Amino acid sequence: MAERKGHLVRLFRYLTPYWKYILGALLLAVLGALLNLALPWLVEKTIDRALLEKNLRLLVFIALGIVGIFFVKGVASYVQSFWVSLAGFRVITRLRSELYQHLHHLSVAFFQENPPGEIISRMTSDIAVLQNFFSSALVTMLMDLLLFLGSVVFLFFIHWKLALLSIIVFPLVGLCVDILGKRIRGFSHLLQSRVAALTSLVERTVTGIKVIQSYVSGHYEVEKFERENEMNFYLAMKQAKARALFNPLVELVASCGVTAVIWYGGREVIRGFLTPGQLIAFLGYLVIASSPLSRFSSGFQLFQQGLASLERIFEFLDTAPFVTENDEGVELREFRERISFRNVSFSYKGEKILKNFSLDIRKGERVGIVGPSGAGKTTIINLLLRFYDPDEGCIEIDGIDIRKIKLSSLRSLIGVVLQDALVLGGTVRENILYGNLNASEEDIQRASRKARAHEFIMQLEHGYDTDVGEGGCRLSGGQRQRIAIARAFLKNSPILVFDEATSNLDPESERYILETIAQIEEDKTVIIVAHSLRMVKDLDRIVLVADGEVQGEGTHEALLRSHPLYQALFGFEDRALREAR
Repeated sequence: MAERKGHLVRLFRYLTPYWKYILGALLLAVLGALLNLALPWLVEKTIDRALLEKNLRLLVFIALGIVGIFFVKGVASYVQSFWVSLAGFRVITRLRSELYQHLHHLSVAFFQENPPGEIISRMTSDIAVLQNFFSSALVTMLMDLLLFLGSVVFLFFIHWKLALLSIIVFPLVGLCVDILGKRIRGFSHLLQSRVAALTSLVERTVTGIKVIQSYVSGHYEVEKFERENEMNFYLAMKQAKARALFNPLVELVASCGVTAVIWYGGREVIRGFLTPGQLIAFLGYLVIASSPLSRFSSGFQLFQQGLASLERIFEFLDTAPFVTENDEGVELREFRERISFRNVSFSYKGEKILKNFSLDIRKGERVGIVGPSGAGKTTIINLLLRFYDPDEGCIEIDGIDIRKIKLSSLRSLIGVVLQDALVLGGTVRENILYGNLNASEEDIQRASRKARAHEFIMQLEHGYDTDVGEGGCRLSGGQRQRIAIARAFLKNSPILVFDEATSNLDPESERYILETIAQIEEDKTVIIVAHSLRMVKDLDRIVLVADGEVQGEGTHEALLRSHPLYQALFGFEDRALREAR
């Protein structure tokens, strides 16, 4: 309960900048409620003063008054709805923006531990639910609250005994709202999680359709989707039952109160303690008081769903990145001497990946990192980029612990080409420009030529303006990789990292990339993580990593002569390369 109130208080803080609109809407809601409450009073005067006394002039005046009330009420309702929507949608826009910005500050580990569908659901479905609450429920609930309170006041003003009899039913209605509301909110939370799971399955199918179809495993994916879909249906029906029970239950309890009022009120008219007009007005106010309760049920359902979404949104916003920025971090504008891993240890999900790992890489050196799968090679790169921080030890650039360097400054020093060359949707030019958003056309083409990409780009339908498709699906693996290399070259960083950059490529594409790496300027520091001997055999130094530690280092020939594990990894490939010459 306290946590729920905290979320609401936090939401109202988002509304604070728009307090003028909220205050104006509140005043208009008061005006609209007063105009609604005036109608039963006019009906009473129509019956007791105009009809029973046959006063035609008063009847005309009352009729014109009713038309005027509806006109003013309509204008007030329009402006009130507009102002509340304006404030609400501004909050939604701000929340959506904060969610997206927060997404960019979260650590890589967060995206590995949370399915894409779950993240997308909070960015889309939960925001949509909250938006629906602002556009539909907030205005209605505000007006209904005022109508209910005003009606109760008039009920006591007309006949206090009859009013006491009437309001006995209200606590019963409130109890129904509370019990069923909690159930609806619980089901809403579960449903939103299930929708996220379904989104993840669809996203997985879209991105992995080649694997699924190649292994004829579509039936397995369909079965998983059907199970999730059926669970979604089950929860949706649970929620639907609770929602379907809401209105009839409220109306049933309310009808008992109305029946009692008609019986007792009729007796009071017959005994002369009430006029017919007062009884009709009393029933009118009772209808006005009960109508909000009926509408409040649907509004309250939206409120419960909105609250569940609000909890999920704030939970997302409150997720702290595993790697935090140092506010007083150092701006490191150039790389001068060396990269040093000093007794670095790192575990992931309880598994020890690196143990007392130490390594120095000098400026201008070309270093290969090799080893069996699971040795921790890619982890070394992830730690260097501060996607994670080590459990023990430190990593230094020019003697400065990278945790003391601003993240933007650190990452600007390093150009990265990964195993899965990440090509985003958009044009070829847009993808290369990620390396330097301020680069000129000449810079783009120069980087593309260095990456051996310019030739194939110019053969595309629209050259650099060709749309590559979602995830670069219209390009081959080699083409995507060369675009990624062009992007790294355009960044012009002093440190270049190739992490399994050719493992998924054909021999021709691999040859292109090897020739490209061979032409990198001598003052650039190059780190290559590879399984292929071709990628590392001509480098200045090769570092052999196994079981999270450096097992040996030296040139290819030296390691081949002296280290059994290196021989086991590359001996056969070395012989094949020699025979192929």
